[in-house]
Amino acid sequence: MDSCALPLSQILLLLVVLISILFLALRYVICSPRPARIPFANRHVFITGGSSGIGLELAKLALQEGAQVSIMARDLSRLTQAKIAIVNATGKEVKIYCGDVKDFESVSAIAREAGSIDILICSHGISIPKSLEDSSLDEINHVLDTNLRGNLHVIKAMLPSLKNRKDDQFASIAIISSQAGQVHVSYHL
Repeated sequence: MDSCALPLSQILLLLVVLISILFLALRYVICSPRPARIPFANRHVFITGGSSGIGLELAKLALQEGAQVSIMARDLSRLTQAKIAIVNATGKEVKIYCGDVKDFESVSAIAREAGSIDILICSHGISIPKSLEDSSLDEINHVLDTNLRGNLHVIKAMLPSLKNRKDDQFASIAIISSQAGQVHVSYHL
């Protein structure tokens, strides 16, 4: 027997370790999130929650990059103020739509009026800064209806517009949420 030869059990163990390392490397390459740069130029970008926060800033960015932008929110006076702020910041016009994401019929009517869109950004959302124990069921349902079902309403209403576009560029849907769901509240029971 050759003194340099490895026993079969060590060869199998080495093979298992190598296969595991290769599997982990392949998993990393396939599953790692990668930033995607979606071009806004010459595209119609529709943004919910566009009267404030991330939605408002994305509207400004999209306009600066050459997009046609439509924003939607519940409060017409805040939408009007946002439109003025956007024009002042960019020198470009934005279309505004007043509607509640919780109302599918309202969102569907807005989708028909807005026409063909290329990029849908759902950036609406609310939070009630209370513990679950202190929140009423009505408050919890209001948050769920806005933050979860609202996204589904908007996407379902806008899907025909996204699918039936005339050009061959890809359509995009982005859902943006806050870190409010990551707030930690500790309890001592």
